Amino acid sequence: MRVALFVMFAALFGSSVAAQEGLQIEIQSPSADFSADNGETMVEVEGIASAIGGVRYLDMMFVMDTSQSLRGTDPKDYRSMGAIGLVKNLSPRSDIQIGVVSFSGSGDLVQPLTSSRDTVVDVLRELPRSGSTNLAGGILTALQELEANGRPGSSRVIMLFTDGKSNEKKAYEAAVKSHGHGVAVQTLLLGSDTRGSSILDTIAWATGGSFVQVMDPTMLPQAFLDMRTTGVDSVMLSVNGSSPVAAKLAGGTFSGQLPLVVGDNNIVALATSIDGATQESSVTVTVRDASCAALEVAATKDGRPVLSLEDRAVEIVVDASRSMWGQINGEAKMSIAKNILNDVSYWFPQDLDLALRAYGSMSPSESNNCGDSRLLVPFSEYNREPIRAAISGLRPTGQTPIAFALNQAASDFGSLQSDRSVVLVTDGIESCGGDPVRAARELSEQGIMVHVIGFGLGNAADEDTWSLQAIANASGGRYVTAGTAAELKEALVETVATSFSVYKGNTEIATGSLGADETMYLPEGEYRVEVHSSPPQIVPVKLDPGNRLALTLEKIGGRVHHVADRGQIEHRSCDDVVARIERLENRSASLDTN
Repeated sequence: MRVALFVMFAALFGSSVAAQEGLQIEIQSPSADFSADNGETMVEVEGIASAIGGVRYLDMMFVMDTSQSLRGTDPKDYRSMGAIGLVKNLSPRSDIQIGVVSFSGSGDLVQPLTSSRDTVVDVLRELPRSGSTNLAGGILTALQELEANGRPGSSRVIMLFTDGKSNEKKAYEAAVKSHGHGVAVQTLLLGSDTRGSSILDTIAWATGGSFVQVMDPTMLPQAFLDMRTTGVDSVMLSVNGSSPVAAKLAGGTFSGQLPLVVGDNNIVALATSIDGATQESSVTVTVRDASCAALEVAATKDGRPVLSLEDRAVEIVVDASRSMWGQINGEAKMSIAKNILNDVSYWFPQDLDLALRAYGSMSPSESNNCGDSRLLVPFSEYNREPIRAAISGLRPTGQTPIAFALNQAASDFGSLQSDRSVVLVTDGIESCGGDPVRAARELSEQGIMVHVIGFGLGNAADEDTWSLQAIANASGGRYVTAGTAAELKEALVETVATSFSVYKGNTEIATGSLGADETMYLPEGEYRVEVHSSPPQIVPVKLDPGNRLALTLEKIGGRVHHVADRGQIEHRSCDDVVARIERLENRSASLDTN
C-alpha cells in the first residue's frame, strides 16, 4: 500500500521532492579540556546527529492533534506526557528551538519557536481536545513558522501526532511542500485506523521521516522517545578505542557517559542512519588531574630547624595592662598569653637573640603610671629559662603606654647589628597619650621593624584595629590578629619567622613563613618560591598531582643549599584552589593591562 501511495504522491507532485541531505554528526560536549578528581571521571558526551540537515542547530515543531476524538482514545492525555518526555530528554547542551502547533479544524500556532524548554513544557500541558482532524492545516502552520524563524543550516523537523485520518490529498500536498523546504515529517498514530496508518506512513517515508503506530495510549511516552526524528537509527560512543556503548537518542540529539582518564582522550561518536549509512565525529580532550599537590617550606642552620636563614634579634613586648584580665572562652587573656609564650620559647631556635619587655605590670591603673615599662630579659642566645621565669611572674595591673615601651625598646638592642625586630602583643590601644606610630617610625629609621599582634580584641572598634595596624605600617612590619590561643601561637611564628611567597609566573598565589609547619595545597604546575631573606632565596619547584614536596633551605657555613624531599599524599581535590588561582591571575593580568 505504501509503495502504491507514494507512486501517486510522486505523480501528483513530481520534482518538488527535495533530495535528502547526507548523514552528519557532531559532538558538541565536551568541547574543551578540563580537570578531573582522583585520576578518572565520567563525562557526558552530547551532540546532534541528522540525515536531513545540518547538526549545528535543531529546529523542531510539535504538531499535535487536539480533536474531540482524543477524549475517548487518550482520556489521560498520554500524548502530552510523551511530548514533554521527549523535550526533557533532549541533550541539555544542544542548541534547540521548539515550537507547538495544535490542530483540529485548523492549524493554530500556540507556541512560536523558542529555546525555552520550560515554556514548551507548560504549553504542552495545556493542549485542548475539541474539533475535527486537519493534518494539512497543522503541517502548513508548522512549516510557516519554520520558514519564518528557523535557522539556516539547521535540521528542521515536524513531529506530527494524531489519532485519526484526514483529507489524503491535502495532507500529501502539505508534506511535499514541507520536504521541498528541507523539513522531515515524523508521524505518530494512536489507534488501529488502517487508512490513517497508510497515510502517515507514506508521508513519513517520502519526507525522510519515520512512522510509529501504537494501540495503547500508555505506550505514547516511549513512542515519542523511540521516533528517529532526524533519520538516525543509532549512535555508538567510544574513547581511545574502547568497546562502543550505545548513546541515548532523543529528538535528533544523543547523549551518553564515557570514562575518561588523565591525559589525552579521543572520543568517537558513530552514527548510523535508518537506511544504513554511517558517519562519525571525533574530538580529543585532555584531562588534567585535579588532585592537589602538597608544598612545605622549612629552613635549617647547621642541622637545626630555624625561623630565619640570617642572624636575627627579636624583642617581644607584652601588654600586661589591666585589660589583659579580660577573658576568652572563660580564661584570662594574660593566662593564655603566658602559656603560649612559654610554649613558643621552647620552639624558638636557641641561637635566636631573644629579649622580653612588658608594660603595665608594675603599677595599678589608678596610679596612671605611663612610664610602666621594663626589660624583663635582655638580649642573649640560650636564654629561654630566664624568659619562662619572667613570663610566669607577670601580673596585669596598669596602663597601656605603647609609645613609651617602643621608645625604650630601641635601646634594648644595643650593638646588635643582625636583622632586628620588635613583636608587640597587645589587646588595646595607647592609653597614655603617646604616639606609637611615631615611635614605630623612629625604630624603622634605626633599622628595627615593628610587628603588631592584636590579641583578643573581641568587638573592638574599627578605630582600635586601624590604630594598631598603623603602628605596623609605620615601620614596614606586619599586623595580624589573634582571637584564640592557637591563633596567637600562629601569629607569633608568623611575625618572628622569615616570610616567603609562592609565584605562578608573575602572580603571587600564596605566602607563608619558615618554620610555620604549614602545608600548602596547590594544583600541578611549575612554581617559584621566593624567601624574603637577605639575600633573597629563589627556588623553582615543579608539583605533580598527589605528590608531597618538602623544600628545605639548609644553611651550612654561610652558604644556602636547597634540598627537596618528595613523597605521596592522600587524594585531595584542588578545584577550589584552581579557581582561586585563576581569579588571582586574572586580577594580575588586569592590573598589568591598566
